[in-house]
Amino acid sequence: MYQLGFFSRNFTCLSLLFIYTTFCSCANTASDSIKWRVLAGKNYSVHYTTADNNRVSYVDSVLRSGINNTAEFFHQPFPNKFDVYIFPDRTLLDKQWQKDWDDSGFHSECWMIASGVAHRLDLLSPNAWTKQACDHNANDADEIRKVTWHELTHVYQGQYNPDHTFNYIEKLDWLVEGVATYASGQLDEKRLQKIKQLVIENKTPATLDNFWKGQEKYGLSGSMVAFIDKKYGRNKLFELLKQTNKEAALKLLDISETQLIDDWRKSFL
Repeated sequence: MYQLGFFSRNFTCLSLLFIYTTFCSCANTASDSIKWRVLAGKNYSVHYTTADNNRVSYVDSVLRSGINNTAEFFHQPFPNKFDVYIFPDRTLLDKQWQKDWDDSGFHSECWMIASGVAHRLDLLSPNAWTKQACDHNANDADEIRKVTWHELTHVYQGQYNPDHTFNYIEKLDWLVEGVATYASGQLDEKRLQKIKQLVIENKTPATLDNFWKGQEKYGLSGSMVAFIDKKYGRNKLFELLKQTNKEAALKLLDISETQLIDDWRKSFL
């Protein structure tokens, strides 16, 4: 999600704005009773209600630009079509996530507004953000774009990863969220400066498992992915999207976890 947090069979940490979600094998949408309108695109279909007639055109334009951005970033297209659902209120979104996560008692936190896996992207309508979300500005077009592009990156990775719904990904939360933060443009100078200060003060995590924890998890994870991209190249980063555990990712990079973190730290000094 926007993220940024996620729930998974293997992870329990939450993010600040999003969630990349884990799904049960349910075929139908929990909100099938909703009267959906459908806007069909080349790579996706947007499902929305009349409450979002004023938003759907902009969201559609953001999806199109985001798909192009992600494909150009990784030099590979989205291999499969997917569905986008714009939920008019949090209650309906929660019902969907309750079904996806097989948890009838789940109720989302106010910062949870979106999720993405290989076959779908769910978004709480920006029309509902003012009253039903926190730390999000529905009048900020750039924020809506970055939230959507972040989730599109999860969709993209889910389509290339053997675990399309991230149910069995092990110890790669830093990679999944870091890639989405980096590719969506959320790794801005402000975040990088905060990470540089942590490096200078010797307050950075000693293990990758702790990169996706704490207040600076987006900057930590995103900057690690950016470092890997710079050191190993975009093709290697693309291959990392297909890995399902930390051991395999480090083997692909032919480096130890300790050395990778040490090299990353030195890049800030």
